[in-house]
Amino acid sequence: MNLNEYAEFDAVGLASAIKRKDISASEVTDVAIEAIKKLNPKLNAVVMTNFDNARKYSKELKSNSVLAGVPFLLKDVNQFSHDMPTTFSSKFFSNASARPDSELVSRWRNGDLIILGKTNMPEFAENFVCEPTFRGTTLNPWNSKLTTGGSSGGAGAAVVSGMVPLAHGTDLGGSIRIPAACCGVFGLKPTAGLNPVGPYYIEISGGFNSDHVISRTVRDSAAALDLSAGPMCGARYHVKSSVESYLKTLDKSVPKLKIGVTTVTPNGNAVGSNQEKAVLEVHNALKSMGHETVEYDYPTELGLGNWMENLWMIDVVYEIENHIKELGREPKRDELDALTRYSRQLVGSLSAMDLYQARQSAHNASVKLMQSMSNIDMVLSPALASDPIPLGTLDSYSDDFNMEMWCEEGHKFAPFSYICNVTGQPSASLPVQLSEGEHPCAVQLAGHHLQDHVILQVAQELERYFQWSSYRPPVWAGT
Repeated sequence: MNLNEYAEFDAVGLASAIKRKDISASEVTDVAIEAIKKLNPKLNAVVMTNFDNARKYSKELKSNSVLAGVPFLLKDVNQFSHDMPTTFSSKFFSNASARPDSELVSRWRNGDLIILGKTNMPEFAENFVCEPTFRGTTLNPWNSKLTTGGSSGGAGAAVVSGMVPLAHGTDLGGSIRIPAACCGVFGLKPTAGLNPVGPYYIEISGGFNSDHVISRTVRDSAAALDLSAGPMCGARYHVKSSVESYLKTLDKSVPKLKIGVTTVTPNGNAVGSNQEKAVLEVHNALKSMGHETVEYDYPTELGLGNWMENLWMIDVVYEIENHIKELGREPKRDELDALTRYSRQLVGSLSAMDLYQARQSAHNASVKLMQSMSNIDMVLSPALASDPIPLGTLDSYSDDFNMEMWCEEGHKFAPFSYICNVTGQPSASLPVQLSEGEHPCAVQLAGHHLQDHVILQVAQELERYFQWSSYRPPVWAGT
């Protein structure tokens, strides 16, 4: 198998070829390593490699998983791996020790995904873009002057360029869907709690976060969810799959749905012309498939505000304080980006009542939004409010950092994703190429809790319609 052949496969296709013995998992692993070595100097998507162990695991497949032998990349946050440290993309954690595998990583390993390394991200996964000072900016394979999105920007670039067919992403405010939208690939944020975050955490960001994957095809996302979904033994909250298999559900007929459509942000603002066009194209496609569409407006007075930042910042500070105890010293100024330093100051000023009120505000907003969807099956909106923004637009690291400006610019760029983290509902970013060969635009589908399979079914209908698995950026493994 050469690079051209490898890059044309999705994950399910690669695993099927391995099962048929058309090629061995070891050969696939070697080609994936070749792809990373070829493209990563151009993109800076992969910041840690695990090639020797990957080659070892590829020779010892133990499962009959539908993804057995598929090359995979972890993100450098949330999930721990026994053979690589987790540094949170922070210089302060540059000498961190590896920890035993998290439950989710164990499930991926048990399904024989071959972990080749770790992807780049902003420090502590806390930005809408992927421009960390620690390991440098990840470049977009479609246009090196534009952001890959954050925080799973390294994963998005690795997948769309063909380094790997799928990669781990985290999403506490859009960090799977924003990079998927910027990079022109598919990204599902599952129902909150469907994929485990233990044993190291009870929850992440007050329950906002969902870990999953970024992929080029819907079936790869469904197959990965089959490996990972379900409660961890000992977890306080048990969220169970509503279907036997997400992948098998894709073979079933898609029910005719009532879909709300909007191009207005939750704050009532307009979006860019390309975003409106993308929604219109998907709207028309859904109608041609027999789905009913109606106008949808986000509820007014959702109560979104600074309390949202309080819930994720406390996780960042928790990790820093634990590491301070391990090292026996405070971080130096150049070991933390400006946004992280701000987070420490803010969290230090919060009271227990502040945090309780933030959680209650999240609950109130969730109830209002989900009640507004009580008579529809899902909402179609843009994934972003504008095209991917130029590098350097969002400053989270320099001495000129301004929290109010950063929040305003970030939420203006990506206003549709965060609300789905507040509610915990499943949602996905889907690429739509408005003109052949051009940087794709993207839309978002947001559904009801535990209806992840319905989003996957509709997304696969749209994938077949728009043929997005054939979108190829200028920086591509197969060229």
